[in-house]
Amino acid sequence: MNGWLIFLGSIVIMVTIIWFTSVRIQIEYKRASENDRIDVEVSAYKRLIKYRFTVNLLQIESLSRGVQVSKEAEAGQAMETKRKKKMWITPRTIQGYQRKYAQLLHNVRDLHHILRQTLKCVHGEVIEWRTNVGLGEASATGAAIGAVWFAKSLLIALLAHYISLHTRPRLYVFPEFQREVLDMHLLCILRLRMGHAIIAVIRIAVHYFRKGREQIWENTRFKA
Repeated sequence: MNGWLIFLGSIVIMVTIIWFTSVRIQIEYKRASENDRIDVEVSAYKRLIKYRFTVNLLQIESLSRGVQVSKEAEAGQAMETKRKKKMWITPRTIQGYQRKYAQLLHNVRDLHHILRQTLKCVHGEVIEWRTNVGLGEASATGAAIGAVWFAKSLLIALLAHYISLHTRPRLYVFPEFQREVLDMHLLCILRLRMGHAIIAVIRIAVHYFRKGREQIWENTRFKA
């Protein structure tokens, strides 16, 4: 009896820890000299567990070959690499994801509502966006700077509509009057509690399998 109580107590403690675990999502986009690079890192427990992937758009070889993505998972104090590999994202891969999303959207009618509610639980901790823009001429550069400021303000307002921003975004635009350039550095750090993600997954799963049972029942009635 005591063994079962210890076992059940351990499960409850483990579930509680996972439920309140905070997941840190860091998205970094860099554009320098026409080289675009995206780094995404998902970590927990003060980055003791990390999963990251990198997309470098200069690694695009052809339309059919696609773009190379580097993925890496790490765990432990010494950040020992547990898994590291590279893969190619091709148009066929993207089409496969689109078909899966369309099927999920068909089976889960409230998918967008569930996703919006979950996004509201995402907290934006850091948003820093630096842009160097220049068209080689003062008046044209000034007009471009105004357009960049407008685009940034619009995108940040749209982002604030979906997630909770805990800090004021730091936006910078630096003019380059002597050369033509468009360099950018965007750093976004988000945080989400695992409990909210688990609730979203459970709700999606319930809707998905309920829809599947309804389809099976309708097919059975039609055959009968």
